[in-house]
Amino acid sequence: MRRRHFLALAATAAFAPGFAARAEQAAKKLASAIPVVFLAVGAPVDIGLVESLAHPGGNMTGVTFEAATETYAKRLQFLKEILPSLKRVAVLRARGDVNGTFALTSMEKPAADFGISLIPVDVETSEGMEAGFARMREARAEALIVVAGALTFDKSKEIAELALRYRLPSSHGFKETVADGGLISLGPDVIMMAGQAASYIDKIVHGARPADLPVEQPTRYEVYVNLKTAKALGLTMPQTLLAIADDVIE
Repeated sequence: MRRRHFLALAATAAFAPGFAARAEQAAKKLASAIPVVFLAVGAPVDIGLVESLAHPGGNMTGVTFEAATETYAKRLQFLKEILPSLKRVAVLRARGDVNGTFALTSMEKPAADFGISLIPVDVETSEGMEAGFARMREARAEALIVVAGALTFDKSKEIAELALRYRLPSSHGFKETVADGGLISLGPDVIMMAGQAASYIDKIVHGARPADLPVEQPTRYEVYVNLKTAKALGLTMPQTLLAIADDVIE
């Protein structure tokens, strides 16, 4: 029995928030009595996996992809530091992805504090990505925040290339997008997240109940900066950002 539990726990871990959310929803339907530890789910309360982060209340617990309120506010702050006069920021989301809803909500107050208007731009498929960027231009967006999710992870390179072509400084949740040409990212250390999930698996195998294990948030975040992209956009990156960067692409 213990082996069955371990296999169910291990099989549901995924990397991108959108992928993980779908995997956990399927796991909840198929194995309501088997303990499940999830990894990199963007909004476990919103999609009904747990009752609350502090008290999961069922057979599931795990590690969220990020602390959305803080991380999205920080991504917005990065753009404001790079462009002090910034007033209009596009928010690229996959239509229908719950990650997009809480991302926008978590940015509303900091955006107001910074004097920034947010412009939601929803795309349904990769084929709609170019049209989405055209809408950003029509709305006179000056910069871009990309909501972390399955579609935006899968299309990291295309998004980075379009942001450069449309001359939009971009802030991301995935360092892979910065490696592909995005400007800056703030995202969780996935290796450390896996360690957090493994700790919960061990506790459950030894008798703990998922309902009693609060959903954890990542313990460490990484900042990546692409100076080649900054140069192509005619931007000078603030030394304050370069000083905290975990990796700078030159």
